[in-house]
Amino acid sequence: MSTGFDLQSVTELRGKPHLLDSGVLFTASERAHCRSRPDPHASLAGIFSAKEAFVKALGSLGGAPAHTFPEVEIVHGPAGQPRMLLHGSVGRWCRDRHLGVELSISHTGDLAGAVVVILAGPATGGREPAV
Repeated sequence: MSTGFDLQSVTELRGKPHLLDSGVLFTASERAHCRSRPDPHASLAGIFSAKEAFVKALGSLGGAPAHTFPEVEIVHGPAGQPRMLLHGSVGRWCRDRHLGVELSISHTGDLAGAVVVILAGPATGGREPAV
């Protein structure tokens, strides 16, 4: 098991509007999701925090391949629950090791934060790993 946490200022991202349209950090699906939300920058901060928290959790496992932020994609279930989809070499690496990812994102005031837990075997709750 490995954990990662990140906290992001919404105001800081609000001052960088080009990030919402950046394919370097976010997938087209993530950008569309953020645009559909009441406060796109708060959603953007939450997604960015989730990606950063994943990088921190992954880093403590050792041996993970290099990857880009779009390979770490945040999607949302029917009730809005965040899920992580991993693509490319990092996705294959996690699948080969049967790693599951649990994710929680929260917003309050000017802050968005995320916690990622990487587990050996399927993610809790009987779901298959979201990788």
